[in-house]
Amino acid sequence: MRLTRWCAAVVMLMISTGCGEPAGGATAGLADDPRGAGSSLAAPTVFAPGVLSTDANELNCALAPDGSMVVFSEWRDGRNTLMVIHQEDGGWSARKVLPFSGSASDVDPFFSADGTRLYFSSKRPRDADDETGDSDIWWVERSAGEWGEPAPVEGVNSPDMDEYYTSISSIGSLYLSVFPEHGSPGDIYRAEPVEGGYAPPQRIGGGVSTEHSEHDPFIAPDESYQIFTSDRPQGFGRGDLWVVFRNHDGGWSEAVNMGPRINTDAYEYCAMLSPDGRQLFFTRNAGGNGDIYHVDAAVIEELRAEVP
Repeated sequence: MRLTRWCAAVVMLMISTGCGEPAGGATAGLADDPRGAGSSLAAPTVFAPGVLSTDANELNCALAPDGSMVVFSEWRDGRNTLMVIHQEDGGWSARKVLPFSGSASDVDPFFSADGTRLYFSSKRPRDADDETGDSDIWWVERSAGEWGEPAPVEGVNSPDMDEYYTSISSIGSLYLSVFPEHGSPGDIYRAEPVEGGYAPPQRIGGGVSTEHSEHDPFIAPDESYQIFTSDRPQGFGRGDLWVVFRNHDGGWSEAVNMGPRINTDAYEYCAMLSPDGRQLFFTRNAGGNGDIYHVDAAVIEELRAEVP
């Protein structure tokens, strides 16, 4: 039932365009789109043009497992802000700022598998004495349609480092980007769940974290592969999407560039899988303006054959 509702939600977003009044009033303007519901996503396509991807600078894209909403980030008023659109009257509502966002920079949303928690990165102070201004991982619960008060995720944050972009596997392992110093190259870390939070994150080596910058990890629910962004050599642009696969010994393969089908001379980042596993979402930023793209997730398995 959840997947059926989610698929219907994506169909509505795919047929939304910028024609008429874009996402204004009660519902987004809907019009015929030549891609249609049964169209191929063999090549990356802008997701929900005029509804979610607009002239504003959008990034990230977290789809609720039940298809009821999409949460994303928008650069506004000098900071990243978490926005939401809801299914409403056969279309989509106008975008709104989430009630707990807007006062500090909030970015990188990720829904728990049951949709009751939203994880995100924020520069808000952890307490009244926190003046570091660094980025940490936070979470907020949603119950009976209402959002609670955000709280920092215990165990994963450090006052000396910036933490960004969380994804969580089905067994609860939390993957995140860690920047040891403000503006320094990032690495990818993994934290194991413990009672009350997480154990200290551990850097992932192998084909993942290198002397170059790696960040924005998406972990497959079964942890069989991981997609991340890196500026390492042999790329196509300022930052590319790369994928590693789990080896038989439990380690990670060498990283494979996701190729010109996905990557361009722009900046590709913030990979995320749809709840039904059929579509890969990511952000592409060209010329300082980001939009959300989606593509058939079959590209991931096609790249497995290219692992050295």
